Amino acid sequence: MELIVHFIQVNSQFNQTMADNIHGGEESEDNIKYLWEDELKVAEAVTDFKINNNATYTLAGYFPNDAPFTFSISEMVVCDCNLISGKNTQFAVSKKLVKKTDRIVNADKKETHLYFYLKDKLEMENPMDGVYILKENFPKELAVVS
Repeated sequence: MELIVHFIQVNSQFNQTMADNIHGGEESEDNIKYLWEDELKVAEAVTDFKINNNATYTLAGYFPNDAPFTFSISEMVVCDCNLISGKNTQFAVSKKLVKKTDRIVNADKKETHLYFYLKDKLEMENPMDGVYILKENFPKELAVVS
C-alpha cells in the first residue's frame, strides 16, 4: 500500500462561525483554517504500520564535525512503518503538539493517508522531514548547533 503522511498546523484563531456566516463554511484570506501543511509520501510500498501514542523516539545524526549523536526523546507519537524491502521508517511528533489524528483508507487506490493536526501555540523544532519535536524537549546540544 502507499502511505501518505500529512502534518497540518491548525490555526487556533480560525472562526468556523464566521466562515459559515460569510464564506459558505470555507476559510477566507482573513480567517485561515490551517497555517501550513507538509505532505510526505513513503518512497516504498508499506506492508503495515503501527502508531505508538506514548513512545520514545531516537533522534540520531551527525554534528557538523562528523561526530555522531543520539538522543532519546520521550512522550512522542511515533508511526513505525514496515516497508516491502524489509526496512523500517518512522515519523514522530511530540504528544503535546498533537491536536488530533485521522486516517483515511482508499482501498481502490491501495493508499492510506495519515493526518497529524498540530497545535499552533507551542513552539516546535523540525530537525528532519516527518519529525516535529516540542521545543522544550529538543536536545539543547542540537539547538546550539542549529
